[in-house]
Amino acid sequence: MRRALVLAAALLAGCVSMRQSTAPAPQLLHDGVVLERSLPAELPAESAAFPGSQVVLVSTDSAAGLLVPVPFVADAVLAAVRQHQAHALGASFKAIDPYASMQQAMAGSPLLSADGKGLALRPLAYLVDCSDAQYRLALVARIDTPHWMGRYMIHLPTTLPRAALQGEGSGLPAALPQEMAQAAGILRTLLERDARGELDQVLYRADVGSYHLACSTISGMLSPKLMLARNAAVVEDGADHIIVRVAGDPSHSGPTGGLLYGLHYLRKDQLHTLQRKAP
Repeated sequence: MRRALVLAAALLAGCVSMRQSTAPAPQLLHDGVVLERSLPAELPAESAAFPGSQVVLVSTDSAAGLLVPVPFVADAVLAAVRQHQAHALGASFKAIDPYASMQQAMAGSPLLSADGKGLALRPLAYLVDCSDAQYRLALVARIDTPHWMGRYMIHLPTTLPRAALQGEGSGLPAALPQEMAQAAGILRTLLERDARGELDQVLYRADVGSYHLACSTISGMLSPKLMLARNAAVVEDGADHIIVRVAGDPSHSGPTGGLLYGLHYLRKDQLHTLQRKAP
């Protein structure tokens, strides 16, 4: 418990090592992108992919919060639990195919490589198990190079009650496939605009908080509302949404900020905190 509280204090103080999320360098995407049906090598710690799927379960549980004297025992126990959860939920999410959604949305995009020599773009989805007994879903695109990583995240509006996805006959809300298709269209636009350099100007800096970025209590004690994306770069402020570039460490677990890094499209009704910083 003490180890988890120390980690939580460091995160809340912004003292852990963070990668800066940046726009791609000019000409980096000159040859475009190629859609690839595979998962990135680096996923949030303590997550589990659904079998044969591009959907990744990001758990609310962290071994750092367990009162287990031998850390690797806690890790092994939680890994087994997460794999069981992923298998159990897999049947319900067969209708969700991030690759197919992006393949359809990217048809005709000028960003698609004409000769197959572009950078690999991996579509996936994070299904985040939150402490309020809700699942939250994000459509994600990853582009990995030796010197730059792009992670683009569109956070879907519908939350999924945990209880509704358990037991016989459980299924997804009827609106979810349409929301995924809409998210894929937004994601295409986001990728194309970033490739053209249209999202590299910072409108203002803000501390941003959303359950779609951090939704788990830390050690069962600290509210997720305390986990803010501090000094984030707001690059678009629309009537009902913001686009924000956030620093973070994508190798962390969900409860310790593993979803922060990247360029995020968030509806304003998905925010609990948007505190603009003084110039």
